[in-house]
Amino acid sequence: MKWLLSYPGSEESRARYMAWIARIGAEGETVKAGDPVPAPAGFSALLLTGGGDVDPASYGEAAAPQTAGVNAARDSLEAELIGRFLAARKPVFGICRGYQVLNVYFGGKLIQHVPAWLAAQPRTNAPEEHARLNNCDSRHAIEWAAGAPPELRVIVEANSAHHQAIEPTAPGRNISILAWSPAGVPEAISGSGLPAPVLAVQWHPERLPAEHAGSQAILQRCLALQAGCA
Repeated sequence: MKWLLSYPGSEESRARYMAWIARIGAEGETVKAGDPVPAPAGFSALLLTGGGDVDPASYGEAAAPQTAGVNAARDSLEAELIGRFLAARKPVFGICRGYQVLNVYFGGKLIQHVPAWLAAQPRTNAPEEHARLNNCDSRHAIEWAAGAPPELRVIVEANSAHHQAIEPTAPGRNISILAWSPAGVPEAISGSGLPAPVLAVQWHPERLPAEHAGSQAILQRCLALQAGCA
């Protein structure tokens, strides 16, 4: 079992993703912009990893002042990979940036700066943090949609290290929001009506302990979706 991963931008991050998928017996190969694009036939699944912000021009917006780390070449590569893997009926999974890329690929939009979005919401929830603080991921609760897979509903908390997310009023076509933070930030999505499964989360399961439900349950769900495509 071999997965293709988009290169997350550092060897440290790459090692974490490789160790994470190894928990289910998968080995990985990474590809970055400028590399030859591997054929999906040699892989069981595609995993789009975390990284910098998606170019707002790709969803029809000007960049906010806080938008940073845009890499248009990586955006283009990942869009090409999504199309190739779905056409080959291979599952596509995403983490953080990868979850955002998938939504944009299907015509959706992003919140460009979560703190500003949260401040504008007429809610009475306790303050909610999504960025890393003191070099540590933030933590917050997860609330699942009624139709979310039962095996994922065991996840009640996620780790956060991001400042962008899917705009809840603008999910892409064929994209369903499966989970939200208590303040309404989308945290997990799945695809429907597509040639192969799509599943992505905003949090970082590869940075959680192996026994944490937010890591373990996601891996097992990915494995089951991959098995269904075999």
